[in-house]
Amino acid sequence: MNRPAPTPLNVLVAGIYWSGSGAVVDYLKGHPECHVPKGEFTDFKRQGRLGTMLESDTVAQARKLARRTWLETALGKLPAAWWKQRGNHNPVSLSLKDQVFHQRLKLTYLKEYRQHLARSGQPGDVTAWNHWLQAVGQTIAGDRRAVVWNQPIWVGKHEHTWPGVFEPYRLVVVHRDPEDQFAEVVRQGKIGKRKSDPAFDDSETDDVAYVLKGIANKLEALAELQRMLPEGRLLNVSFEAFVEDHDRQAARVCRFLGMEPEQVQGAPFKPHESARNIGIGQTDAIQRTLAGYRPMVDRLRELRANLQE
Repeated sequence: MNRPAPTPLNVLVAGIYWSGSGAVVDYLKGHPECHVPKGEFTDFKRQGRLGTMLESDTVAQARKLARRTWLETALGKLPAAWWKQRGNHNPVSLSLKDQVFHQRLKLTYLKEYRQHLARSGQPGDVTAWNHWLQAVGQTIAGDRRAVVWNQPIWVGKHEHTWPGVFEPYRLVVVHRDPEDQFAEVVRQGKIGKRKSDPAFDDSETDDVAYVLKGIANKLEALAELQRMLPEGRLLNVSFEAFVEDHDRQAARVCRFLGMEPEQVQGAPFKPHESARNIGIGQTDAIQRTLAGYRPMVDRLRELRANLQE
């Protein structure tokens, strides 16, 4: 008799907006105990998706969102996945959203959740969706102990909902020097662009202040999350430390995840390459841009310094 695959640990890696969390994701891509699906995982956090559904004010609202998601999946995402997977002999190379099994599982658990609502169940009951994440993980992890989800949540949003969905989980949040972080936002061409992340206030018309205030909100939310989550569920990682003192910090991350610090041959993470991104906020252009915002930058440094490592 075939035994069901064990439930893998869900490793959630989140950043504070271009804060360097990709370095930790790349390291875990090279760990033999981890499976890292391609791309970011947005099924939970985006507006109108799972987090919104579970936090519906009424059963009627949850039923409406569940029906919309079912139609979107059955009529749009599943056929699109069939088409993209057609002729592909290695579906695992595709993003989860482009894999047929993923969309089928979502429909299965949407049905379970809708039946729960039809029995006058509460919208915030995460049981069906926790089973869904476990089923996805068991399918893709193989014999590996953990699935690494890249940016699956927003720090400061759905904090009373996502832990139940992703259980068993460990959350790793990466933070960074604020001037380097701002420089990365500039380099990525994101200045002047609005975010769907609720930490960023669209009523702020100053594009520089918009970014700095949003980062401050996320750091404050991270400090609150440290107080809220059970001990041993959240690990803060400094991007600079992870790059410059990599062996010790990698061992720290792995110890938090219950693993040995290992890397397969050809692992993608190269600390010396990531080290080039340290100090990028010290250019004349960035310093001139931030000259009028020093109190905000100092506030970010203070918030970062107060994080528990």
